[in-house]
Amino acid sequence: MLVLLDHPVPTSVEPLLKGPHVLHRPTLGARPGALRGRALARHRPDVLLTRSVPAAAETAAWGAAAGGRPLVVVLLDRAAGPGGARGGVARVRRPPARRLPGAGPAGSRLRVTVCPSAGAAEPPADLYARALATAERRLLAERVGPVLAGHLGALRPEAASVVLVGAGVVNLLTGLRLLRAGHRVTFYDSGPDPRSGAPWTSFGCSRGGGDARMFTLTEADGYFGSPGGGPLPFAQPVKDKGWGLADLARLGPAERAWTEDNARVPGWLARSFTEDVLGYNLTSDRLWRDLRHDAPELFHGVGLREGILRIYSDQAVLEAHAERQRSLTERDFEILSADRISARHPALAAAHRAGAFVGGIEVNGFTVQVHRFLGAVTDAAGRAGAVFHWGRPVDALVPGEGGAPDGISCRDGETVRADHYVLSPGAYGEALLRGTASAGLIHGMVGVWLTLPDPGRGLRNSLKITRSGHTAADANVTVTAGPDGRSFLTVGSGYGWTGADPDNLDPTQLEALHAAVDDTASSFFPGAFDEARRSGLLERSRRYCVRPWTASSLPVFETTRTAGGGLLLITGGHNTGGFAQAPETAEAVASALRGESHPMHVDYHPNRLRMFYGQKDARLPE
Repeated sequence: MLVLLDHPVPTSVEPLLKGPHVLHRPTLGARPGALRGRALARHRPDVLLTRSVPAAAETAAWGAAAGGRPLVVVLLDRAAGPGGARGGVARVRRPPARRLPGAGPAGSRLRVTVCPSAGAAEPPADLYARALATAERRLLAERVGPVLAGHLGALRPEAASVVLVGAGVVNLLTGLRLLRAGHRVTFYDSGPDPRSGAPWTSFGCSRGGGDARMFTLTEADGYFGSPGGGPLPFAQPVKDKGWGLADLARLGPAERAWTEDNARVPGWLARSFTEDVLGYNLTSDRLWRDLRHDAPELFHGVGLREGILRIYSDQAVLEAHAERQRSLTERDFEILSADRISARHPALAAAHRAGAFVGGIEVNGFTVQVHRFLGAVTDAAGRAGAVFHWGRPVDALVPGEGGAPDGISCRDGETVRADHYVLSPGAYGEALLRGTASAGLIHGMVGVWLTLPDPGRGLRNSLKITRSGHTAADANVTVTAGPDGRSFLTVGSGYGWTGADPDNLDPTQLEALHAAVDDTASSFFPGAFDEARRSGLLERSRRYCVRPWTASSLPVFETTRTAGGGLLLITGGHNTGGFAQAPETAEAVASALRGESHPMHVDYHPNRLRMFYGQKDARLPE
């Protein structure tokens, strides 16, 4: 993406303009007409960021040089007054483009989007960061939208056969949503039935990790830099407080490119991506509530627990997160002192005495025991007519005429065909996704788990623990129940990058990640940790799961036409937010199969980052 900025900016804005994606020509806006028109024709920018709409002659020159591309203008409008995006991470809304009459030969391709100031108090750097984000979003929509519309517009929105590959929580909820829309649904999964007692190592991420999942409004957060301001330490071993859990000797060019993509995302774009992701958490919140109202049977006996207590080891981080929560929910959050938290949650009294946390906030959210929840959703899907093929790995897409997908190939040699396909393989889809735009985008990130006894001394809510600077910096502690009804604390935490191969695990680094989570558990629940160690529960409960991550921190939603005229949809790469966004992902899939667009189709397009960088492989599907 190339943005031409045609007017002077304050010094505070200049750092945003560094790099190859912004061409700053501060004198052009003061001399619109032939001079700016020649600059537009010479540089052929994707976007003009300006304070004045170009005249017909300017757009004619720009349009002639740009070929058939749309001409995108982002108009800064300080006169608009308050009404722009709220600070923090609130989702930036997409204002409609305006087509200007009489704009010359290129007028039919001119798209003008107004980016108003949020008021006199808004720092200029924030305004321009929003303007650049608006430019990237508008360009994405203009490039991707028509292609997706072509895919969806040719569909016949009727009940159809749908094959879903992968039966983790995202695809299970998707399948249930499609069944309720009248589709005929068949699942293929390489693992055993999640209701079985098979070893945890035989399952994927949803069933293989700890029996706990959490929803809050800040799940699937963006991961773009270390606290010191540098790139994330993917290749630095876990034992040295890095994220590298892979055998580094087995990493290659694909992994280097992936980490470089993450490191070079500019700050304003990282913030924009995070806003988009958290925006879907907001809509998922409503869908989770709807699901609990419409299908209460899914939430019976699954350990549903309302409310999340977030606690912090650092006061500045606590205050910043409280402000973030305010920006998302538009309500105030009281910061609770460590004394108050300890009084209300006696299980944290020892951690309070040791100074392990400084305070916290109570936020909206809930936890469930995900293994039980998977069983409940599987039962419901089966009652609604879903067919399940457990232990049936799918290795590849079958190409049809012109190379378009025309079925899936199982490892046992069977070729399966349907009207539509939905692939959600988690971190295990490298071979299956070969040839798609999503290929190579999703790598593995290990999180580890342990379980402690809860002797009844009192956690009223499940927890999120933030330990600034710690190897296990972010931990979830979920209050769960065993088969006999006894209460336990399930602790999950850690970041351990595997590269493209989710089985590329260095045992030494895995043990270091377990040790970091042990340290969190023993620091916050010393008595329970000692009891778990003495009883053997600690060792028995240790496990890990491999989460699907992307370099952009954006999940993936790919939409492709099949040889038979249906759709191949790919969903995944949700980082830490697959469970949180599962209802919204299901809704986006259902919309596609109705032939209707959904914002996720564009926002999570697999080529979004490639298009921003202008990479040659950022092809749009035909």
